[in-house]
Amino acid sequence: MRTKLTISLFVVLMAFNTGFAQSGRSKPPKMVKVEGGSFMMGSNQIDNDEKPAHKVSLDDFYIGKYEVTFSEFVRFMRATGYVVESGLPDSVRLKKGYAPRNYVEPLQEVKASDSMKPVGNINWFDAQAYIKWLNTETGKNYRLPTEAEWEYAARGGNKSKGYYYVGGDNLEKTAWYLDNAQSRRRTVGGKMPNELGIYDMAGNTREWCSDWYGEFYYSASPENNPKGPDVGNKRVLRGGSYASDKNRMRVTFRNYDFPYDCHNDYGFRLALSGEPKPKAQTIPISTPPSNLLNDLDTKGFVDIYGIYFDTGKAIVKPEGYPVVDQIAAYLKENPKTRIVVEGHTDSSGSAEKNQVLSENRAKSIKSELVKRGIDETRLETKGYGSSKPIGDNNTKAGKTQNRRVTITKL
Repeated sequence: MRTKLTISLFVVLMAFNTGFAQSGRSKPPKMVKVEGGSFMMGSNQIDNDEKPAHKVSLDDFYIGKYEVTFSEFVRFMRATGYVVESGLPDSVRLKKGYAPRNYVEPLQEVKASDSMKPVGNINWFDAQAYIKWLNTETGKNYRLPTEAEWEYAARGGNKSKGYYYVGGDNLEKTAWYLDNAQSRRRTVGGKMPNELGIYDMAGNTREWCSDWYGEFYYSASPENNPKGPDVGNKRVLRGGSYASDKNRMRVTFRNYDFPYDCHNDYGFRLALSGEPKPKAQTIPISTPPSNLLNDLDTKGFVDIYGIYFDTGKAIVKPEGYPVVDQIAAYLKENPKTRIVVEGHTDSSGSAEKNQVLSENRAKSIKSELVKRGIDETRLETKGYGSSKPIGDNNTKAGKTQNRRVTITKL
């Protein structure tokens, strides 16, 4: 009888629109792109582990539009034969006094009416096992979000309106929690999304993050893409649940538990790193660092043709930064040396225009050197317009002169 029931439930579950392909391989879950940016993480007002509020900067990433559902997790279990507890390391599973989980809602017998609710009773290792399988199915590299990514996405990323709770200040519209959920999980996406179109980041289930939990980690957290402490004994959970009171719905609230523990309201949401940004194009430099140093020391000047500016402007382009770095390095190695930065242009405009443009280009180089720690009193600027030398922008020589900068030692 149990076998027939299981087969019937399987058929019903497969009829649901759970985001899986009919061929048996998984379609990618619905993800929301979160554009990178900076925000103030944490709060100085409430719990000690939320302090201090600190600046965090994140790269682009993707996060699940919904929490992982029962039907998605059951499909994984049936495809792999996964048995709960099997994801635990021996150091936990064989530990004296450890008791295996007693599921209130056995995952293998989930009702069709519950299939689109977030999966519960999930520990951190279960989430990792599911992710490993999904990555094999899809060829991608899904993972759990970091705690910083979770909070940034919950706040609405760069579209944040600064709400105290996730998605808005009216919890009845945005979250399933203690006051309205009637002590049970609800179908994902049943409440209003936050500013980025993400559902249930507060309420329904608490969500595992990848980080180890550190009570005082915020005081030592790096600014760029923090990933939590290197070691720990508990993992971070974020977002309140159907059993949480209003206070735990705030966007900064932190929760944590042993990674092998689970409760009915423990679930998870997927994350995915953004596409790697293309590396800046490297432009060959006609004057290598050794020549730059030698010419300044021996001849007293050097002509450089590798500094690029925005067309018709006096702004150094990133392609020119390596040359500026060379000049800055030389000046730091020779702290008493002063230089004149001499700008040039071609003869494509009026003499007055060319003169102003060449002067501004020299000033732009000076500005970049100051940003790299060079005292501005060591730097003078001069513009030669198109008079030294004269070039034609329609020729190769003219285009070269248009990018020419002369550094003269004082």
